Amino acid sequence: MSDNKGIDIFGIKPVANAIDKTVQKSLEGIEGFLQLTCKPALGEIGLLMQDQVRHWRLSNVLKMLEKAQDKLQFNNDKLELKSHPRVGLSIIENSSLIDNEEIQEMWAGLFASSCTEEGNDDGNLIFTDLLKQLTTTQAQILKYGVENSRKIIYPNGLVLSEHFEVHCEKLFELTGINNFFRIDRELDHLRTLGLIGLELGGGFNAGSQELIADITPTYLSLSLYVKTQGSTSDPDIFWVDELITKEQSDKEMEEVANKIKLKTKPINNTFLSI
Repeated sequence: MSDNKGIDIFGIKPVANAIDKTVQKSLEGIEGFLQLTCKPALGEIGLLMQDQVRHWRLSNVLKMLEKAQDKLQFNNDKLELKSHPRVGLSIIENSSLIDNEEIQEMWAGLFASSCTEEGNDDGNLIFTDLLKQLTTTQAQILKYGVENSRKIIYPNGLVLSEHFEVHCEKLFELTGINNFFRIDRELDHLRTLGLIGLELGGGFNAGSQELIADITPTYLSLSLYVKTQGSTSDPDIFWVDELITKEQSDKEMEEVANKIKLKTKPINNTFLSI
């Protein structure tokens, strides 16, 4: 029976025998370079670290699945939910390359929220595609924005975050990255993915003297967050106890604007601070 039978989900089948001596010699020449720059890549091209990479990827998947299992409910010790194969396999493949605890937790939540009684819902493919594109830094910014912004429910039932800005210093503290240009690139990518900003906004305002960033989560961002928490609910249900109405939000904004106006009072063509 052929040793190649079956699907190699994790990309772990040996390839050393499939390459000629010239290619093998070239690969050996870059082994040291990959050891320094991208050690896991050794396994992907059949070098000496292949078994360690196989273990690394498998270990990541098992950790993710253990987290996902904790998020699911069992009836009489039997799991009665299943994920669509397209979604489940995509999550396994992508999460196998992640060893960051926070991101693993997000993949686990996404796996859990992908499980339904029928197992034929592939809707989470949208979020699988988004999550695999996020860097750890972007995930941290996104999580902070979603968890700290107020959610407004509009008369038509849609839920959006209230405008939410943070100073660059807060982003430095949050991500551990003190490079303004790096943070700017991360924000640009989040905006490109449609995850932050209102209309055409999002990220730093080049015309401002202050390094203030608009990280207002979009509806897509709110939905991604909910799914990565392991919930199958929509944002209006997930945050039902925290929502404020659009009318309440507008009233609060009007009150703030009036207070600002009262801080100065025109007297004889001058403005005196009260």
